[in-house]
Amino acid sequence: MIAVLGPKGTFCDKSYEEYNKKYEAAQNEALEPLYCPTIDDVFEQLCTNEACEYAVVPVENMLDGYVQRTLDLLLEKDVYIVDENQVAVQFSLLANAEKMEDIRKIYVQFKTNGQCRQFLHTLHDVEIVTTSSNMESYYKIQDEPGAAAIVPHHVIQADDARVLAEDVTDAKGNHTRFIILRKGVLDVENPDLEKLLEELVSGEKASAAETDGREKVRIPVYIMPATDRPGILFDILRRFYDKRINLISIMSRPTKQSMGTYNFYIEIDCLTERLEVVIETLRQIQVYNDIKILGAYKEH
Repeated sequence: MIAVLGPKGTFCDKSYEEYNKKYEAAQNEALEPLYCPTIDDVFEQLCTNEACEYAVVPVENMLDGYVQRTLDLLLEKDVYIVDENQVAVQFSLLANAEKMEDIRKIYVQFKTNGQCRQFLHTLHDVEIVTTSSNMESYYKIQDEPGAAAIVPHHVIQADDARVLAEDVTDAKGNHTRFIILRKGVLDVENPDLEKLLEELVSGEKASAAETDGREKVRIPVYIMPATDRPGILFDILRRFYDKRINLISIMSRPTKQSMGTYNFYIEIDCLTERLEVVIETLRQIQVYNDIKILGAYKEH
């Protein structure tokens, strides 16, 4: 079973369908979806439901950036990432109104809002209601005159007369990145960590000798400084620079313990042949900081 941010028809559901094809080809069986109303519920099902082996959640959108709640829960929960995929994201406007001027309320999912800012800015005297999913927005307007919703283009029937505007997304090449999760913890101090990460990337029990070492790998981590002092971020980044380790992204996330204190979410880009170098660098950084490895998977 796999926990999915639902209901059925969301972009997260499309991500699940893509991953399920890969899983079914490898395992000769399908993953049954368990649709959850919020990202928190997805993590909760994965961590507490014994029948739930996997979960899929959005982590980053091309236009609106990272999903902050996903980043927080990656740190708080004992889970790690085993794969990712990207889904093309385009939106249209459904309305129980004949023209734009008749719209009095519009339902928009919390991340969709940031992907359709330019269109929303053209609407005046319209109440914007935030929803937890695009499908919730879709169902909200069924019997409400003057209401509208920004919804995924793929859920709209071809003959739906309520379509008032198509392609209201800020960019035509918009994509959202989704991550596939499993329950468990990857410990930096584990002496077999390199082999474990290679197994995650290969998807099977494999030793370094059984791979060519040229797989492109992404390794997301959290680095949590034990103390706050001048130059602490520089010291961390210098370790990666000295070993010529490429960082795709770095974000400061509040520790939620005191104002002005932060953890650092970092995504590392490397080849499998350099996993040992990455792990040794993380162990050096851990001398003065706590570290949580969030997974390892092939880049797509």
